[in-house]
Amino acid sequence: MRRVGLISFVLGLALISSAPKAAQTAPSAVSAWVAAPTAGATWAPAYVELKNPSMYDVFVVSATSDAAASVELRAASTGGAEPAVVPEFTVPAYSGVDAATSAPHLRLVGLTRALAAGDTVAIILRTDNGDTLKVAAVVRAP
Repeated sequence: MRRVGLISFVLGLALISSAPKAAQTAPSAVSAWVAAPTAGATWAPAYVELKNPSMYDVFVVSATSDAAASVELRAASTGGAEPAVVPEFTVPAYSGVDAATSAPHLRLVGLTRALAAGDTVAIILRTDNGDTLKVAAVVRAP
């Protein structure tokens, strides 16, 4: 009788482990915009709306752009103070990050070309697990 119970237990585990797993929906960059820099400026802030429908937090750890030598990750602005450079920012599970000046955002540093309202800038975000999120950001007049 003990053998039958053990065999049933093992078969039950095999069935559970072979059952199809629910697919996790990947995070995405929904929309983005860049604030048009003033004449002679060497940097511009960029704001990306990120959605994370998965059950796990996602961490943005770096970014690149075709319009800048480098891209800094910045904390949300608080009380008019200069937003701090951060090593990463979180896109919470089942939630997201708004493309707003009050949210974590990017700073395009060392602009490689002039940016005018209506231009499009390619931005690629990298997450802690190596995924990339690509988005085209439209330059907006301040």
